[in-house]
Amino acid sequence: MNTALLKKWNEDLAAQFSRRLTGKEKERFLDKIEEELQARNYESERVKVKRWGFTNRLVSTKCEKPKVIFLAHYDTPTIMPWGISSAFTLFGHTRQVLASIFLIILTLTLSAIYLWLELNGFEYWAAIYLVITSILLVIPIFFPNPNNAEDNTSGVIGLLALAEQIKDESFKEKVQFVFLDNEEWGLIGSNALKRIWQKDNHLRANTAIINLDCVSRGEVPLLVYHHNNRVAQEVLPFLQEHLPQTQMLDMKRVPLSDNYTFREKGAIDISYADPSNIPGGFYIRKIHTPGDKDFSPKKTGQLIDALTDFLKDKFREITPQ
Repeated sequence: MNTALLKKWNEDLAAQFSRRLTGKEKERFLDKIEEELQARNYESERVKVKRWGFTNRLVSTKCEKPKVIFLAHYDTPTIMPWGISSAFTLFGHTRQVLASIFLIILTLTLSAIYLWLELNGFEYWAAIYLVITSILLVIPIFFPNPNNAEDNTSGVIGLLALAEQIKDESFKEKVQFVFLDNEEWGLIGSNALKRIWQKDNHLRANTAIINLDCVSRGEVPLLVYHHNNRVAQEVLPFLQEHLPQTQMLDMKRVPLSDNYTFREKGAIDISYADPSNIPGGFYIRKIHTPGDKDFSPKKTGQLIDALTDFLKDKFREITPQ
């Protein structure tokens, strides 16, 4: 993979479209995505659909009956409060239940401290305490995160890179690329898309769905599935060839990204992650924080090369020798 192109995309997107939270920001960004796709001779279509009170802006390449679909969400989050970030660093994003229990205990403990100060006549210190905890734990939620190189600009770049890699392949028309909205608010965009696809009978029985989310920075490539490992087993050998440290992980009923919406199809998510402070979990560092600035073209390129080999092998019967 041409890592110089990956680096240029990252620099351009960071400079012009780092935040993609408001409708206007998203529309501008999707104009750019469609421009990049059209430059590689892909026809694209944009859909705007309401779901659970949210407007979802989706872009996909045109493909009637795809055999392989690649997903990436492009929306960006607000800033993650200090307590949530610390919980994931300790337990890992892959241990969301434990992290949630930790946060509940932390919230109850902080509330008890405030009540103790109030009940014991320390109103002045209670007010100061309330301001400090609000700054750390509440107020950041209302501010857009200014930098989003990993989450999920890296996934968007991954899809564009794959589109570049296979633009001249004979199987190009059997592969679809989809850019999803509102993942950060609870996989809402992918749920809206699922309803559209069900209505249109878009998916085949053996369609492989692969989601890219945070694919440039961590040390361990994670191949995540939910009970159904059909697609994971197909993709794993190609990841292990290019990225020997790859680990497969069954997240069962716990969502990590948009692949969860299509879990009954065996949809997978691929992310780079780091071991959590408490061994056994994995977390994705710096996401939802202003420090999300680092992008590794080399790591993203290795993944894209692995997925390109997967596609060439899957479609080898129609690929000219």
